[in-house]
Amino acid sequence: MKKVLVALFVLAALSLFAVQINYGIFADLTTTNIWNLLGSGSSSWNFAVQLWKYPSLLGMNKEGQLIPSAAAEIPKIVKEGNMYTVTVKLRKDMRWSNGAPFTADDVVFTYSTVKEMEIPGGNWGGAYEPEKVEKIDQWTVKFYFKEKKTMTIYYDTLMTAIVCSNYWKPIVDKAKKQKDPVRWLLSQEVIDPGITALNLGKVEKGAFVQVVKQIANDKYWSYGEKNIYYKNGGFSIVNPKTGFKWSTDNPKPAGDVALEVVNGPFVDTIVYKIYGNKQVAIQALIAGDIDYIFNPVGLTAGEAEQLKGQKDIKVVSNPQLGFRYLAFNMRKFPMNVKEFRQAIAALIDRDFICNQVLQGRAIPLATPVPPANSFWYNSAVKTIGEGLSMGERYQLAVSLLKKAGFKWDTEPVIDPKDTKNPIKTPGKGLKGPDGKAVPTVTLMSPGMDYDPMRAQTAMYIEQWAKNIGIPLNLKLTDFNEIVTKAFDDVDFDMYMLGWGIGRVPTYFKSFWHSSEMAPEGFNTPGYNNPEFDALVEEFEYADTFEQARKAIFEAQRLLAEDLPYIILFTNPMIEAYRTSIKFPFDNMLDGIQGYYGFPEGVRKVQ
Repeated sequence: MKKVLVALFVLAALSLFAVQINYGIFADLTTTNIWNLLGSGSSSWNFAVQLWKYPSLLGMNKEGQLIPSAAAEIPKIVKEGNMYTVTVKLRKDMRWSNGAPFTADDVVFTYSTVKEMEIPGGNWGGAYEPEKVEKIDQWTVKFYFKEKKTMTIYYDTLMTAIVCSNYWKPIVDKAKKQKDPVRWLLSQEVIDPGITALNLGKVEKGAFVQVVKQIANDKYWSYGEKNIYYKNGGFSIVNPKTGFKWSTDNPKPAGDVALEVVNGPFVDTIVYKIYGNKQVAIQALIAGDIDYIFNPVGLTAGEAEQLKGQKDIKVVSNPQLGFRYLAFNMRKFPMNVKEFRQAIAALIDRDFICNQVLQGRAIPLATPVPPANSFWYNSAVKTIGEGLSMGERYQLAVSLLKKAGFKWDTEPVIDPKDTKNPIKTPGKGLKGPDGKAVPTVTLMSPGMDYDPMRAQTAMYIEQWAKNIGIPLNLKLTDFNEIVTKAFDDVDFDMYMLGWGIGRVPTYFKSFWHSSEMAPEGFNTPGYNNPEFDALVEEFEYADTFEQARKAIFEAQRLLAEDLPYIILFTNPMIEAYRTSIKFPFDNMLDGIQGYYGFPEGVRKVQ
């Protein structure tokens, strides 16, 4: 009897000291099946609660550097006959939450299952790239590729989620015997092992999802593992428990530590409470019912203002992976004249737009790579007219037009010293180098009801252009109509839209390579520069990451000069959390939500 009482007291004590935090989300889970999760069941909410528990061979740190994850090192691509091979050595210290070691069998099983079963869904695309994946030994896997698509291999194929084979193999074998194997497999709702100590617990539809600690800290292989960022750009992974270590080679991780991130988990339970809308979640955050609101699009400026100054709440703002832009149809005059495009760019004061007109709700951008994406961002690239006053911008725009042979019936007169009204005589009757009147140019932009930031920016651009005699007319247009005219009909002069982008700039090819011309591709401007094409191809097939980086740096410089797009700004990712919790860091590209709220890194502040 005494033993029973002691056991009850121990359980009560454990319960008393268990650490729980609460997150707010806005939708139910629709699947707990990884094959479906990365297929048609793809959603931000499914990812937030589950995707982080699956390993991949490679990953990226907060600075965008390629790092090993389940791999022991970053492998090389080797030419073997008519194939390209990648031999991946695995870490030997990782274990699934069911106790099974992570081995080559898990890797081969995952990639083979996706290809053999033809698992649908774009998120499995990387698993389709290899011609073959074979086990060399328990800790080594070899991939075979027909083409040396370096960026695809490293940032897609080798970042594919990997599943626990000793759990899934019996289920997949059973699926293969069904009338519709893939449909049957995707319909199985199970909670499979993760590589983490935390995993799904109770799921209550419409109410909450519970994530619980399933492995004690002293038994968990990753507890206490450190990611160390050095001030000179170096990076190290150090696991004091298992002895695993890895460091960057260039630059070597020496010098002062800028940031040290230690893996937990430091909580026993995370409860994801489901709310019908953001306002209800915001009130729950203010009341202390939740500690953090997870939202892939963040908070609006108004919602952030509502939370600023609230007791025990911190509001953070980070650059988002995306940008708004102005595109030119380079097939038509005068948009086909580089100096005309540069003149429009010179007129656009991004700092004024973002800080004054949009009241800090946007962040100016000079290139299609956000500055926070530091590995790929070329900080040497500047916007035309950067640092100039408005009068000086007018002067620069006029000089660029003159350089290309444009003239006016009435040339604009500008006093750059007059900061309030530098235009003394507006320009009239702009004529092209051939002496003919420049036709009216139409700028399409979404309206105020769809995107007030783009609409307001477009209004200023129209006025600045007209001040020096450029016949530019703004047409606030339905979003779908702009998309149809730009991407399908390719019938436009200029338009403003936005893109969501990936961390690795593979989108350079999609948006501006000459092989991607609209309407078949996304190159709506009709940009055709062999030098740019060569740089994109050098990036895609690079032998080293430094070579790829150098190519993208030069491509950014070319885009800033040629200007098929004028890159305008990005929205900040605004988020809020209670000071009752602490994240490993909250200053990063795409915000805390990009790390799913750090399930194994968040701490409860006592």
